[in-house]
Amino acid sequence: MAGEPESLSSAEPLQAHLERHAYDRLLMLSDGVFAIATTLAAIEVKLPFGAASLGALLADGGRQIIAYVISFALSAAFWLQHRDLFARVRRVDQVLTMFTLALLCLIALIPAVVHIFYAPGGTRAPFQAYVLLMCGVGLLNWAMWSYAAFRPGIMRDDVDRRFRIRRVVAAASMPLILAPATVIPIENVGPFILAVALPFVVFARVVLPRWLSRIG
Repeated sequence: MAGEPESLSSAEPLQAHLERHAYDRLLMLSDGVFAIATTLAAIEVKLPFGAASLGALLADGGRQIIAYVISFALSAAFWLQHRDLFARVRRVDQVLTMFTLALLCLIALIPAVVHIFYAPGGTRAPFQAYVLLMCGVGLLNWAMWSYAAFRPGIMRDDVDRRFRIRRVVAAASMPLILAPATVIPIENVGPFILAVALPFVVFARVVLPRWLSRIG
């Protein structure tokens, strides 16, 4: 539903007002949770006072800075996905609302999980929690795109069908690639992700568009 968020206009029919109200409030809540998640990531950074040099400061607080950057980047990446989706959604229903609330529930956990993952002297458990969280967020992001793309009346009619399919396939990449990382050794995660991600990117960026162009 387009228009000014939370407009007090009473000229529209009740059903149109209710649909716009549900869309506007869900979008405002989403932006608020994403903003809080990125802010909490910064609060977790506690750099040492009285460092003798910039090198010493970075040595003592480097892991926290890395955790902040990764936490912010992940939250921003999912916010971009969320923004792109809702720019094409014309209304929200109960199912899409529940998917969104579940996504926001996990987004709010990103700063805490990333912080313990990058804490010194950690075990494998924080890494597994981190991967599971990313899989959960990625799976919900995929579910939202899939539902909105193929549920009649949710996405704008002028959104191209081929675009919908490409975005659904792209959204599936994170949970599919990361899920096995919960059971393989940490030292093998990087090579494994690269080995799996490269063919997936080729398929999503080269093979799938060509196939969709042929079937119209």
